[in-house]
Amino acid sequence: MSQRFTMTCLFWISFSCTLAFPSTGQVLLVKDGQPTAVIVTADAPTDTAKYAVRELVYHLQRATGARLEVVPESEAPSDVHTRVYIGETETASYNGIDVDRLPREAYAMKSVGNDLFIVGKESENDPLEENNPDVGTMFGVYEFIERYLGVRWLWPGDLGSYVPKSDTVELWTVDEIVPPSLDFRSIVWSRIRSIAIGGQKLSEEDERLGFSQKVAENYGQALQVLLRRHRMGGMDVKPPTGHAFSGWWKRYGKEHPEWFALRKDGTRGSTDPDSPDVPMCVSNEELQDFIVEQWDGKSVLRLGPVDRPGRCDCENCRAWDGPQPENPPWFAERMYGTDRRSQELFTGVTSDRYARFWKTIQEKAAKRNPHVVVSGSFIYENEFPAPITGIQLNKNIYAEFVQWQDPHLRWFPMPDEAFQWIKDQWIGWRETGMRMGYRPNYLHDGYVMPHFDTRQSGEFFKFAYDHGMEGARFDSLTGQWATQGLRLYLHLRLMCKPELSVDEIREEYFSAFGPAAETMEEYFDYWEDYAFDNRMRFIKLYWDVGWRYREYIKQAHIAFPPECFEPAEALLKKAMAEAGASPESEFGYRVWFIRTGLEHAKLAVKLAAIYDGNEEIPEDRAEEAKAALQELVKFRKEHENSYFSDLLHVTSF
Repeated sequence: MSQRFTMTCLFWISFSCTLAFPSTGQVLLVKDGQPTAVIVTADAPTDTAKYAVRELVYHLQRATGARLEVVPESEAPSDVHTRVYIGETETASYNGIDVDRLPREAYAMKSVGNDLFIVGKESENDPLEENNPDVGTMFGVYEFIERYLGVRWLWPGDLGSYVPKSDTVELWTVDEIVPPSLDFRSIVWSRIRSIAIGGQKLSEEDERLGFSQKVAENYGQALQVLLRRHRMGGMDVKPPTGHAFSGWWKRYGKEHPEWFALRKDGTRGSTDPDSPDVPMCVSNEELQDFIVEQWDGKSVLRLGPVDRPGRCDCENCRAWDGPQPENPPWFAERMYGTDRRSQELFTGVTSDRYARFWKTIQEKAAKRNPHVVVSGSFIYENEFPAPITGIQLNKNIYAEFVQWQDPHLRWFPMPDEAFQWIKDQWIGWRETGMRMGYRPNYLHDGYVMPHFDTRQSGEFFKFAYDHGMEGARFDSLTGQWATQGLRLYLHLRLMCKPELSVDEIREEYFSAFGPAAETMEEYFDYWEDYAFDNRMRFIKLYWDVGWRYREYIKQAHIAFPPECFEPAEALLKKAMAEAGASPESEFGYRVWFIRTGLEHAKLAVKLAAIYDGNEEIPEDRAEEAKAALQELVKFRKEHENSYFSDLLHVTSF
């Protein structure tokens, strides 16, 4: 894992130039609202450098009202106080900034006299594409904007960018090289991305109930900008993961049934020849050899199990398991054998089995390529509890931690005992010596409701970072910015700067509400406390409805009865008065934005109450339901341009 660090000036070749202004060591971009600097690029700047410059000019102008001139290096004036060199330039190289020596995605920020250099690796690839690592210059500009302008990016669009006003922008000595703290940082946003970037069209139903096509495209593009401002990326070095054996039964089951899981009835595989999720008999040596033989010998070798619980019940596989607990933790009963999806297979914990499988394959594959990396893909389902037999792995084995299966472990906030237990499992897996990433699903939770957590989830993220996490990829970005925006902002900031405390990040978010900051903190605390105090009620409420995140709306009217909204509405009314009484101020607009999310949640609850958990509308309430749906859709159409909600996500359920 690459750690954030600062290199001293021993790295640099010292150089000073003669300037028309005396070299005071003060980098001064704007003074009393007037520009005192120019921005200098290479004579033929890359697309990355040009984009970074646009971002710097835009935010400086929003902060100060001053628009800095941009000039090519061959025309850089000598009669200005400060020259801000953005990207690879001859002057940067002359001052000892060796771009080739910079770590991937890193930036160098260095002051020389009154001038400032922000430099990183660049290319002509799309700077907004998270698989593109040649964005050090852009990341350096974003660091400058955050650190010296105090900008905070809360949600997509101009309103979500908090740019504090300032008459003067200055700094003194700076000399650092900083790579990302985490190797990879991502939140999946594939559905809206396919519209904004992939050119797909909304379905007729999605467009009728949510976003219009053009607004969906605009929102997705604004979201891509937001994610890059938070330095999401590094996906080019993330070890590939996935359910590697999905579909193998269809391909190999007829010829090699012995490669597949033994069921409790003595048969192997599945009665369905097309079943995609048949687990493997991982102790079978012929299967192991075949896995290595069909591997190309160069890429990462993926060994992720199928995407459902239940494992092989044969004697050899069972011999690889650790002993099963007589009394499993009350919050992990499904994980230890009661999951109804897997009763025809072995339902217990198979962590030691799969750790041994990964190690066995890695040792066999190393005979072809000693540098092979085996991706176990997911610490998940039957493999979630840490191994207990003392098995030792190594740095050529990688997998991602995914708390799932039991509802007590799947969502934040969770019971205190469960919270401590998942920490223990992380440590247990970490002590095997393997490499680990984080790949949770809990951001799915909450539908459009103000149901979120920052305390436990933030604490666990920092815990994982302190204990060897290489990177994080979340599934998924639901985009409920006006109800769950604090949670989303927290996770974006933690992936960018995991050294920040949860309280520091929360304070950043609330500062964007200006004089209403304290009341808005009370507002979000009210809802977070509501989630925490009702965590067991929510688990029970959704216990038998299937996947909670998919079926959430069916019970939303019970989870959030009408009376729970009243204290929150009173706080928003107070905040609006503090922010300027009307939404015509920047701070008032942001309070209005949050209120829009709450109104939308109430309308969703109103419709859910009419359905009352049913798939079909009760006949005697059909007209009432129709009116409630029309009211909900009308509200969405009136507010879609604010991006208060990813309405494409909303219409998915």
